[in-house]
Amino acid sequence: MYSIKQASTFTGLSIDTIRYYEKAGLLPKVQRLPNRHRVFSPPDMERLQIIICMKRANLSLEEIKFYLDISKTSNMTPEMISGMLQHKEKVKNQMNQLQSVLDFIDEKLTKGSWLKEGS
Repeated sequence: MYSIKQASTFTGLSIDTIRYYEKAGLLPKVQRLPNRHRVFSPPDMERLQIIICMKRANLSLEEIKFYLDISKTSNMTPEMISGMLQHKEKVKNQMNQLQSVLDFIDEKLTKGSWLKEGS
């Protein structure tokens, strides 16, 4: 079991952020000691790591909650499938945009010039 300070240190999230994620429903009810201090189990810590990963993928907290809720059920509704397909397209678009940026950088590095003459 981990205190909130230990969870913060382990994940790199601030204590306030962890509390916010709990309040927003991204974390299940975190256990509390008799003194009301939160204690985080290994599954809670794993869930925080998943949230961090999803945030790095630019998912909103609402989207993260949606996917975490999906993981609780084995029966995907048409709404869940539709949401996942929409997000898949969003990620593919982001990947295409990033690839364009990489191609631009590679081109400039190959030519050895950032600006065209006369620009």
